[in-house]
Amino acid sequence: MTPIRVLIQAHDPIKAVGVAAMLRSTGQIEIVTKREQESADVLLVIDEHARIARLAQVRQWRESGVTGSMSRCVLVTDRFDKEDLLFAVQCGVMSILPGKNCTGGRLALAVIGTVRGHSLLPRGLQLELVRQIDILRRDVLEPNSLTLSRLDLRELNIIRLLADGFSSAEIASKLSWSEGQVKKVLTEAMRRLGLATRPHAVAYALRSGALA
Repeated sequence: MTPIRVLIQAHDPIKAVGVAAMLRSTGQIEIVTKREQESADVLLVIDEHARIARLAQVRQWRESGVTGSMSRCVLVTDRFDKEDLLFAVQCGVMSILPGKNCTGGRLALAVIGTVRGHSLLPRGLQLELVRQIDILRRDVLEPNSLTLSRLDLRELNIIRLLADGFSSAEIASKLSWSEGQVKKVLTEAMRRLGLATRPHAVAYALRSGALA
């Protein structure tokens, strides 16, 4: 099994050494140096107070190639402002762990889970993230006919009807459009999202959560 390569950034060098030793002991994680940072799979940031400037630095590291462009961040901190949660996600943070009593096992679980696309957040931050996403959907996206799935409301309405088994002609009738309009909107959405067929478009909408 290829080890997960982790770059550690911490204000306290002694703490960084201790965390590195804990992660190495799992046998699944390799700690990389600054000279090897471009090969990092995960950026592990350890900071007593994760301010917005620190989050912006994480984003800058990823965008400038300091770490691999596909790398994700695990943040270990005792103080995190919940108002910064969406910004943290935009910066590549996938897991946030309280620094106090954070065990090596839990830290390794977060690192390994991050590579697999999983996230660890305290329950309070989970609820806050849901709240902020709902506000974004209600106040920003929907007034502009947009959705979180990258499908606009017109496209989503068509795909919803496709999923219910309706033909293009039947969808046009239900939406009071021409059949040509239906086909044009659907074709443009499929091209933009790289979807090959109509069943593929339905599957995309289901996977993204746009269709319940």
